[in-house]
Amino acid sequence: MTATNDLPQNLAHLGTPQLRSLLTEHLTKQELGLYWESSAIEWDATLNANIVLTRL
Repeated sequence: MTATNDLPQNLAHLGTPQLRSLLTEHLTKQELGLYWESSAIEWDATLNANIVLTRL
């Protein structure tokens, strides 16, 4: 937790261009991968169990 608290002090020595490039890099970094949201999966399963469809 101390690393997060020291962040402003760690960035204090950087100039405006360096801060801008660091912020741009952080905001545009793409993290690729699969993310499973267990609550969403459980919600979908609950919805599917309660669906009643009519036959034509």
